[in-house]
Amino acid sequence: MLDHIVAGGLLLFVLGTLPQARLETKVLVGIGSTVTLILIFTIADPEAAWRGLERTLIFAGLLPTLKMTREVARLMPSVRKSQDRLAALPDSAADVGITIGATVFGAVLNTGSFALVSAVVPADASDDRRRSAACASMRGMSIAVLWSPFFVGFAVAGTYLPMVQLWEIIPFGFLCVCLAISIALAMFARPFSFGAVGAALASLQPIASRLGIAAGMVVLVGTFTPLSTLGSILVVMPLLCLIQCVRRPDALRPVLEKTAEGIKGLGDDLALVAIAIVVGTVAGEADSVIVHVAPLLEGGLPAPVLLAMMIGIQLVPAIIGIHPIITGTIFLAALTSLDHGVLPLALYEAMLVGWGLGAMVSIASLSVVTAGSMFGVPPARIAISRNLAYVIVIWAVMVPILSILHYAFI
Repeated sequence: MLDHIVAGGLLLFVLGTLPQARLETKVLVGIGSTVTLILIFTIADPEAAWRGLERTLIFAGLLPTLKMTREVARLMPSVRKSQDRLAALPDSAADVGITIGATVFGAVLNTGSFALVSAVVPADASDDRRRSAACASMRGMSIAVLWSPFFVGFAVAGTYLPMVQLWEIIPFGFLCVCLAISIALAMFARPFSFGAVGAALASLQPIASRLGIAAGMVVLVGTFTPLSTLGSILVVMPLLCLIQCVRRPDALRPVLEKTAEGIKGLGDDLALVAIAIVVGTVAGEADSVIVHVAPLLEGGLPAPVLLAMMIGIQLVPAIIGIHPIITGTIFLAALTSLDHGVLPLALYEAMLVGWGLGAMVSIASLSVVTAGSMFGVPPARIAISRNLAYVIVIWAVMVPILSILHYAFI
């Protein structure tokens, strides 16, 4: 009964913030609500909608926690020091520094990383130079989700695949990030030099150690306590933020002010998460849907095809403006409600790959819009760019890797 009451409160909050949401969010929530109502009035149990809302409740605590973490990180001296070092890189190493810097900063700051790495680009840079830098930052920030637990996508995957341990997904995801960065540098770094890579890595050393401590503590808590992935983040990150504020009392007030201000704008993310999980839960529990879908997903399709679908069902619709949070969550909800037979770790990483690649090339993505604002480039010129070729390559590379992982450990 209490869960229903709290879920009702969450629903009222989402509805109350919806008028201020982006047009994309309103459209997707409208479509999702229509699909949910059709399912409820035809083949689904109305209680499934409430169960979907209840599953969303933890995100009401997670999103403010991530917002507070970003604000604390933004004010850390080590972040400023790394930013200054990146800005001092020579032009020949600039895009390398932007890509790697956006990956490291993005692991905690997410879209906030664009404000930091954009300082590398001179104020009088040409339009082509700004576009190149913006695209490099998108490649770096978007692939950070492959390993960082501080993304909403990571949390959504953990909701449906709780059997995957943090000590499994974070190290494996980090290896995938290194591979993705290597591919990005091979495709776009001109001229390429290991010296530029070394200089970029050295400039990020001050923040890298702090990021390692944060991720390490989340892994330890998740490994040695009964807490889930989301629970570990909700326990560890407020504690680390408190320690930072005790060390620097002058940061407490601006952190609280910015966090409170940011909470007012969380309606977009929370609305998308809520409607995606509700639709996925309602459809996943509808007997008629399961009867038709089960033959395909329960042994009917091989694991490599399902892994490719997990990535592609987020990437392809994202190109025309449909957020991966909708397609990825619904597909994952449907898949995990059945005996799909895919190694959970491989499926988890496939979810993250699709999420990151979709966000990189979607013209409606908040990431693309923010990068465009920070670098002074129209969002369409970032989404429709050479990054399209990059996401196809990463998709083509990751499916065999995840398939090998599946067959090696299943």
